[in-house]
Amino acid sequence: MIDFWDLQQQGQINEANHNASRANDSADQAKGELIGMQRQLDHLTLLCQSMWEVIQEETGITEAQFRAKIADVDTRDGKADGKINPQVFPCPSCGANCNSARQRCTMCGADISGHKPHLFEA
Repeated sequence: MIDFWDLQQQGQINEANHNASRANDSADQAKGELIGMQRQLDHLTLLCQSMWEVIQEETGITEAQFRAKIADVDTRDGKADGKINPQVFPCPSCGANCNSARQRCTMCGADISGHKPHLFEA
């Protein structure tokens, strides 16, 4: 005779096992993505340090001047938070609002890459 309670329990156990397996797969994927991002961060750190040393050697810029420029760029979006945030600014061609994270105006298609306030304007 079939015990329906056992069947229900087994079904719940199978569903829990399936959910645990999916969670493990998601965790493994997140771990792989994190490892990839750490590699990118390490590479960017190396590139930035190398560029800073070349700039310092070639121009004589001091570390104090460099730190002042970092602070200036950081606060262009209105807050000193260690990152550059996208800004909204008028398109130089049509006047529509543009997002500084984009390369082109979404209204007229004009190239706005040279007009990003957080990158090019003091």
